[in-house]
Amino acid sequence: MSGSKPEFSRGLSLEDLVNHDDGPDSKAEARRRSSQTLNPIPAEEIRKRLSVDGSGSESKSGTKNSKPSGKSETGNDEETDTDDEVGGSGDIVFETGDFKFDYEKQESHEISNDNASKEGKSSKTEKPVSTENPKKQNEAAEAGVEPSNGSKKPKPRRDSEMKDIFQEKSSLESKRNAIKKDLKVLNEIAATSKPSRYNIAPVWAQKWKPTVKALESIDTKDLHIDASFTNIIPDDDLTKSVQDWVYATLVSIPPDQRQFVEMEMKFGIIVDGNDTNRVSPPVSSQTVYTEMDAHLTPDVDERVFMELNKYIKGISELSEYTGKFNTIESHTTDSLYRVGVSTQRPRFLRMSRDVKTGRVGQFIEKRHISQLLLLSPKDSYDVKISINLELPVPDNDPPEKYKDNTPVNIRTKQRVSYIHNDSCTRMDITKVSSHNRGVKQKHTEDTHEIELEVNTAALLSAFDNITQNSKEYASILRTFLNNGTIIRRKLTGLSLEIFEGQKKV
Repeated sequence: MSGSKPEFSRGLSLEDLVNHDDGPDSKAEARRRSSQTLNPIPAEEIRKRLSVDGSGSESKSGTKNSKPSGKSETGNDEETDTDDEVGGSGDIVFETGDFKFDYEKQESHEISNDNASKEGKSSKTEKPVSTENPKKQNEAAEAGVEPSNGSKKPKPRRDSEMKDIFQEKSSLESKRNAIKKDLKVLNEIAATSKPSRYNIAPVWAQKWKPTVKALESIDTKDLHIDASFTNIIPDDDLTKSVQDWVYATLVSIPPDQRQFVEMEMKFGIIVDGNDTNRVSPPVSSQTVYTEMDAHLTPDVDERVFMELNKYIKGISELSEYTGKFNTIESHTTDSLYRVGVSTQRPRFLRMSRDVKTGRVGQFIEKRHISQLLLLSPKDSYDVKISINLELPVPDNDPPEKYKDNTPVNIRTKQRVSYIHNDSCTRMDITKVSSHNRGVKQKHTEDTHEIELEVNTAALLSAFDNITQNSKEYASILRTFLNNGTIIRRKLTGLSLEIFEGQKKV
């Protein structure tokens, strides 16, 4: 071996690695520290340093070695108490999830572990821990003096710093007990609380109810109601349908023949085809019945017929209706003739003669134009509105010409007519005896017919002025239908009274 000892370069410490102190200054500092480690401080120097005031030494060592001590504390924090094995009831068992914690034992273990970790760390730290040979260190230890290693003396921890993250929390059972106690207190308060001082809840405690004060301001004692908010009564759909139908029918008639128009309303029951039973469609109110094969049988019950005659006659004789009704009675025989060649459309001529005098009162040709069936399921009878033409027979075709001809049908009419000019309506209550002449025998059939006929002159006048004033045309037809509704409902009421036996006939 050679006399010269080889130089060994000191390895980088943990602090050097963290702070990357690789420069020449750091190497010089490392040599200085290694020389201090190789040349420990004598025991006398240690005693002198220990004799100095603790505050001064602590302040000097703190300022001189602030960086290493800080690093040492960081290293202690990283090695927590849970890294060491703790025996006894202070164990922390993570496998079962049951944490048992004892603050007193944990505190004693923390102090002992801190001392042990510091002693173990002192050999690894950059700064020298011992400054003298082992013999002198043992002497100092026996004397009860701690060698100064450049680090601060650990201060005792306060109670607030000893608290760990595993703080005691109230268990589920304790929470339930607390809730039960609160509920018990609330129940006692509710049982002993005073009753409400209000007989009626105040406004702020009442439920809001919407009210319309505008309706409450109506004076019910002096009530004046308009027909509508526009003060106009709109026609219902049925009335509008009849008005449109009449207008369309009148338009289709040549202007020179409109003066001979007859518009009448008859009461009876609507039957379909050859069936004698009344039709019963799935409707509940009056409606237009449009079945092509349907027709109306113009006949009402005899007892109802007689009672209706009394009803209208009684109204016409009332003092407030004096001068508004004109009553006409007649007894005539109508003979119906069918004329024309086989190649032409047949013509039906009706000759009316007075039964008492035998004079011909009317000789006309009757043409059927159109009809409208109104079904009234709530009433006993239905309605047929028909528009016909009653054309006068020319003078060159006098009644005497058909004296020897056999009529198709002969009808004897006993009629009472009530004419109400203010409503442009004529009401005919007629008992009809039809003398049908068949091939083998003759038979007579009595029927009771009720008809309403509109004033043709008034209707045509309103029709001609419909472009200037449509209200007059609508008013005439509306009034005509209203009269028909009164008669129809009266017939229903009389039928019900007679059927129930309330009215004796």
